[in-house]
Amino acid sequence: MSRPKGSKNKKTLLSEAQLEDKIAAQELLKKRLAEEESKLSADMEELKIRLKAKKKELRVADRTLTNLKTRKEQADAAAATAAQKKEIEKVVSTLVNSGHSADEILGMLGK
Repeated sequence: MSRPKGSKNKKTLLSEAQLEDKIAAQELLKKRLAEEESKLSADMEELKIRLKAKKKELRVADRTLTNLKTRKEQADAAAATAAQKKEIEKVVSTLVNSGHSADEILGMLGK
């Protein structure tokens, strides 16, 4: 038994009311998507501004940290120098108290 010709590919014709409903639905969808896009764009701009501010804060914090580390190193070096000076003064005073002459003390310190 054969099929009637063209029945498989027959296009259904939509009524004018159905077409108008589909057009209205698509326009509504397009409007909603456009609103979402503009909202997301605004959110993105706000996030870019916040990111820029956070990067600036990070740079400032990094600079401050570097300065503090440098100050600590300088303070440690100064403390080490002061400790060496105190140790040398202690040795010199011990040598002076033990009766060594200035020339002998300078000779010992030079070694």
